[in-house]
Amino acid sequence: MPKTTTETLREMGEFFAAGFFEEPDASPVVRWSRAVRRELENRAVLPYDGGPLYPCGPASGSVEDEAPRMLGPDLVSTWWLSESARDAKLADATEQQRLAIEELSSAINDLHTKLNVSSTPHTVGGHGYIHSIPNYGRVVNEGFDGHVRRIKAALARARRAGDSDKVEFELGLIDVIEGLRVWHGNIVNYLTGWTPEDTVGQENRDRILQALAQVPFKPVRTFFEALLSYNFTFYLDYCDNPGRIDQVLWPFYQRDLSQGRISRGEVVGMMSAFTDFCCDNESWSTAIGGTTPDGEPAYNDLTLICLETVRGKHRPNYQLHIRRDMPQEVWDAAFDALATGCGQPALYNEEGFYKSLSDADLGLTKEDLALWNGGGCTETMVQGLSNVGSLDAGFNLPLILDGVLKEHLPTAESFDALLDTYKNETASVIEDVTAGLNRLFKARAAVNPHPIRSLLVDDCIENGRDFQAGGARYNWSVVNIAGLANVVDSFAAIREVVFEKAEKTGGELADALERNFKGDETLQQRLMRCPKFGNDLPEVDELAADLGEFIFKELRRHKTVRGGRFLPSCLMFVTYVDAGKPVGATPDGRGAGEPLADSMGPVAGRDTHGPTAMLKSVTQLPLHLATGTPIINIRFSKSIFTNAENRKRLRDLIKAYFEMGGLQLQANVVDYEVLCDAIAHPERHGDLIVRVGGYCAHFNTLGEDLKRTILERTEHNV
Repeated sequence: MPKTTTETLREMGEFFAAGFFEEPDASPVVRWSRAVRRELENRAVLPYDGGPLYPCGPASGSVEDEAPRMLGPDLVSTWWLSESARDAKLADATEQQRLAIEELSSAINDLHTKLNVSSTPHTVGGHGYIHSIPNYGRVVNEGFDGHVRRIKAALARARRAGDSDKVEFELGLIDVIEGLRVWHGNIVNYLTGWTPEDTVGQENRDRILQALAQVPFKPVRTFFEALLSYNFTFYLDYCDNPGRIDQVLWPFYQRDLSQGRISRGEVVGMMSAFTDFCCDNESWSTAIGGTTPDGEPAYNDLTLICLETVRGKHRPNYQLHIRRDMPQEVWDAAFDALATGCGQPALYNEEGFYKSLSDADLGLTKEDLALWNGGGCTETMVQGLSNVGSLDAGFNLPLILDGVLKEHLPTAESFDALLDTYKNETASVIEDVTAGLNRLFKARAAVNPHPIRSLLVDDCIENGRDFQAGGARYNWSVVNIAGLANVVDSFAAIREVVFEKAEKTGGELADALERNFKGDETLQQRLMRCPKFGNDLPEVDELAADLGEFIFKELRRHKTVRGGRFLPSCLMFVTYVDAGKPVGATPDGRGAGEPLADSMGPVAGRDTHGPTAMLKSVTQLPLHLATGTPIINIRFSKSIFTNAENRKRLRDLIKAYFEMGGLQLQANVVDYEVLCDAIAHPERHGDLIVRVGGYCAHFNTLGEDLKRTILERTEHNV
């Protein structure tokens, strides 16, 4: 008797795919939940290193070597397909295996077709990408047994109401929980049979095993259990975002420390290990400090420990929420970390974000607002309560400008008319892209549920609705704005050279741009001398404010089908190099194919009037409308951190920037000479870390063009 597709895939080690085919006629939520269950039941056990926490190390590692899989779980889109693994297995397949592989390929191709409903060049930084943050606090305080009780209550309500869709959704989550129990049991069995190399390893192992009898299914009782439960959830969610760790763990730390059950030194060791796990897995963002749900400052000793353990490390992306009343010791700890050159932490204006988010008509309660946290690079979300897209799209503003200038610059009758044409075209692009995203959201809700995220994010269980279908409490969408400074500088140059001084006609400038300034190098240099954004020049800053306000408001006008609205951000990280490649030469003097501006701030190297002037220009933008997070990069000399007086000046500069309306600031603290040497001699600088744009990375992992743009950033003193 021929084997079923499920049996064949299981024998091939394709447990995730096998689960998907167990009930081929069932709804997508049932099929993908079963796939997740089988993946968890057969998830590879990671090697234990004898340290204070487990799981540990890279999530891609395993105790036994695994053959490459064709289909596996994904934090972004539920599943991933490896075509190379599929083709390799197909080459050596039996007839039964060939039929199973072909059926799998057909099913995935069908999903691709159903999800391929939005095509656009405006994908700078992402196209429907989904970072998220689990509700760590709920797992810590209630355990997954609490999730089971909530699922069963919701299931009973759905059955009484005769709502078959919600019944299937809740049953799917029960499947996920059952898989989680098996994974937990496999971990316990592995650790029980693990052979320690020394007494420290044995003591750590025994402590972990004792805690695993309680967590993550029952409420934690101690700080160690809380951190172990937190770490377990982190690995369950594919090591994405650590979230509000100092707030979630603080009550347990405070109690255990006061009762003598732990020492601060022990906690530093544990938190250092967790930081290493974040580095091992290139994980993303965690917010520290800020505000408690009752409005009080949320700084505590764990905030300081986080800053202490991240010194010299590139992950996680620590985001320090700064209030006017932030204690000096937190400032000192932040500067101590930055002085190591790790780019950590990024700095956030807590009062500014509170007001901007409160005014954005997002339905945020005061209690939930205290949990706001940038996820991914730093896309604004709420820990455990949101599905916000991260990033859902990326508007390439210079690409839009490129098309407008080719068609309209030669015949433009006035500067204002040309600017209005650009605005109208941008509004049309925004209309098309947001409509396409809503089609994508609908398609995902129909065929691509996300069981793990539905389990870990409120209020999916209570709503009986999948994470992808608007089940989360908050469902706005963060979209990217790319190259605003290039467009501002370009319009400033057009205004001066074409319309005010009539040095060139619109047609002559358009022709020079089309030829990438070949034969017009003098004109290119003239355009580079035009006023540039980032130098506290009113005529440029007013133009930037006008364009920014129009674009941000136009985006926020559109709503998502999940609920919520589209929120502008500027999160360029490494994408501004590739984003410039399809864009022709622009009137700011930039050559065809060259990188775009790397943030919401000025183009690298064009801010020549000092840090105060640069930050004043930035605050002329309507940053309060760009609540998805407007990243501002700045490079400081290491000498700033060498004495108390310079540190005080830096603190005062940051405070003044936030008072003027700045929302976010992130710093590279590395000298020009070091960057030059790292480009010339990468072998000498394997540990060099730089802040790219929303996260930190080792300099040697970046492409040459990206390295050059970081080198070109103006180095500031105070």
